[in-house]
Amino acid sequence: MTSLKPLGGYFETEELVPEENHFFDQLTPEGGDLRFLMSGRCGILCALEDWKTEDSKRVAYVPSYTCGTVLAPYVKAGFRLKFYEVDRSMTPVWEDQALGEISVLNLCGYYGFSRYDRAFVQKCRERGICILEDSTHSVLSLDGISPDADYITGSLRKWIGVPSGGFLIKRRGKLTPELLPFHQEHLDMRRGAMETKKKSTTEPDSVSQEALEAAEATFWQAESLLRQIFDCCQSDPDSVQIMRRFPVERIRNLRRENYQRLLSVFPKSPLCVPVFPLLDEATVPSHFTVLAQRRNDLQSFLKEQGIHTTAYWDKSALADTSRCPQAQYIYDHVLSLPCDQRYTPADMDRIAGAVAQFCQQQ
Repeated sequence: MTSLKPLGGYFETEELVPEENHFFDQLTPEGGDLRFLMSGRCGILCALEDWKTEDSKRVAYVPSYTCGTVLAPYVKAGFRLKFYEVDRSMTPVWEDQALGEISVLNLCGYYGFSRYDRAFVQKCRERGICILEDSTHSVLSLDGISPDADYITGSLRKWIGVPSGGFLIKRRGKLTPELLPFHQEHLDMRRGAMETKKKSTTEPDSVSQEALEAAEATFWQAESLLRQIFDCCQSDPDSVQIMRRFPVERIRNLRRENYQRLLSVFPKSPLCVPVFPLLDEATVPSHFTVLAQRRNDLQSFLKEQGIHTTAYWDKSALADTSRCPQAQYIYDHVLSLPCDQRYTPADMDRIAGAVAQFCQQQ
């Protein structure tokens, strides 16, 4: 096992800055409504519960490549799922004939890059179709939220260390669902794991490898618990303070700097190809995402080098790719490398070097 500084993995406890960032206030139009929730899936469910009182059709147009935790709220709220293809550049492939069938469009910009067809979104708006944007990946990008969205949902858990990171904005009018209390056991598990990881970075000798591995196991147990208990659950006060005080511009700048650095030194190999080979001025990436021919082998090799990566996502039992072969290809080959604000350009060089070493050995 390497003794190099570990890269990637879940976030440790976030440090607060003294001043409020007013980030979510700026995203919420006058006459709209903002709520902080326990997770992004809680936000999706709350939005659907708000919308469905005026929706007798209840058919949602959802991506075939997505997380099961995005689909679960639709099922829980009683919506039928109609799947659209997502191509290898992570661009949604929408069909006009679906417009007469659907009542909700699930919108997202993958990994910070909003590649969707805005003209189709406008067609949905003109027909009275609800546009629910899951901005978990794109909330910090300057073009990461469609002006046509009725609801903006998401989570900051992929961006900062926050126990309870969900949010929901209704663009016009007030949200009607009553929020339930946050689930204390879930948050205690997450907070404990994050604090252990924080201590391992600030006082490395005080946390054993066994304790760190136990904390990681607890973290993922908390995620499994959330799949079972999620509902329209509110966020806890400490998490709300973190979301109101995290350093938005610093994170934007560092993630873009790291992504660009990794892009500039990344090996040119058909074995591992970046999904987004150009960083435009508007995008703030959540990860550096690739399609890898031998994804599992590469992931194992990088882990041996102390580089933690994640395949977002395992295909959910709720997802249907029978008519979406490109989405299935993504599931089989996708891998996300870290490029977040915890790291430096030198760390990006290390990641690129490890990928290059793997490709040369094949």
